[in-house]
Amino acid sequence: MYDEESREVQERSLTFPRLSQKGYHSMALLMPHTSSNVRSTPASRTTLVVTAYVVLAWFLLVLSGSVLGIFAQSPLVFYLTVGGPVVLFLAGYLLSEVFRGLVRSLVGDPWGITALQVYRVLGVSMAIAALKHALPALFGLPAGFGDLFIGVTALLAAAAWSSGGRVGKGVFVLWNVLGLLDLIIALSTGALAAFTQFGPVTMAPMRLYPLSLVPAFGVPLAFILHFTGLAQFWYRRRTKEGSSSRQAALV
Repeated sequence: MYDEESREVQERSLTFPRLSQKGYHSMALLMPHTSSNVRSTPASRTTLVVTAYVVLAWFLLVLSGSVLGIFAQSPLVFYLTVGGPVVLFLAGYLLSEVFRGLVRSLVGDPWGITALQVYRVLGVSMAIAALKHALPALFGLPAGFGDLFIGVTALLAAAAWSSGGRVGKGVFVLWNVLGLLDLIIALSTGALAAFTQFGPVTMAPMRLYPLSLVPAFGVPLAFILHFTGLAQFWYRRRTKEGSSSRQAALV
């Protein structure tokens, strides 16, 4: 008698209610969602270290060209140094899915690459040179003060992004657009000054050390960071919208 009651209690304890299809869907919303279609995963430490060394090697090459006077002797090398990295990066990002995935995994949250642009305050050196009549004011003043503004507000833009609100993200996008506009204005006024400014004040110092480091390294790096920040913003937005749509479909 006791054994039969014991077996009955065990059978009841091992019996679970069956879940309906709707119940499964409700539980699915509470579970962490993983998908085999996710193409961007956090970068490994090895990948981050290799990327850091690539950027360091890039900077050292630019520094060598500046110190050795190669940019002053060969304008073509200088212009290729300014535009080459940007063209290669854009081509890789737009044409290669593997490269896009690598960039997305390296960047992750755009907060880091946004805060990194505090280095742009160094561009004020061009405005100082223009005020000392070492560079054409047509170029030095807008380029230098534009860089100063972007550098000073970089941390504010990063904080706006971190807020997660619609206004904060709008500020983040606006800041990146202004940063790109600053670079375009600097390149445009620089080219204009090179062809119109003659006499004792010319654009020649921009191909000499140390000012040549700004256009040869700082400008292409800034362009890549701005472009990547905006691209990452749109990618994360599309991913979030896709995830919300999938969750809505499960309800």
